[in-house]
Amino acid sequence: MAGLALSVSPGFVLLAAAVYFLGGAGALAAMGAAALAHELGHLAAMFLAGATVRGLRVTACGLVIDYGGMLTAREEMGIVAAGPLAGLFFAALCFVTDIPFFIYTGAIALLATMFNLLPVLPMDGGRLALYMLETVLSERAALAVLRVTGTLCALGVLVTGVCIRSISAAAVGIWLGVLANFPDMR
Repeated sequence: MAGLALSVSPGFVLLAAAVYFLGGAGALAAMGAAALAHELGHLAAMFLAGATVRGLRVTACGLVIDYGGMLTAREEMGIVAAGPLAGLFFAALCFVTDIPFFIYTGAIALLATMFNLLPVLPMDGGRLALYMLETVLSERAALAVLRVTGTLCALGVLVTGVCIRSISAAAVGIWLGVLANFPDMR
């Protein structure tokens, strides 16, 4: 781990505070466990592909692993997909227990995984969509498509939040809109 760069953004501190404020210590612990399982999936795939981990950034979007190596597009997609797959596996393990906290954690893991698969950059769903779109479109066109789909996802979450009178869901919709339309904010 020597030479591994680590940085924590103020956005992460705000995210952790929001999770704690909205759900308490249990929600923060459940979200942390789900995020750990997800990131371990990415790390395992990186190891199997021979990638080198250079740094970790903890942001408002979660943990961002900076890695490199001579990787094929298929290996890159495998690394990206491994996080959500690990999240689904972790959720399934949590659901087979009779322990309420683990069932709650499994629900959080499942919800976080499904959310992460939305086609919004820089989330895994957006990254997978970008790899697939770039097989048929230029990078610029693929990014434009993702901007539109990301904006539509953001509007969907925002409208859902308003309809169900959930301030937190509406706030997440706004946050998704920022991610989709302001790459520098990622």
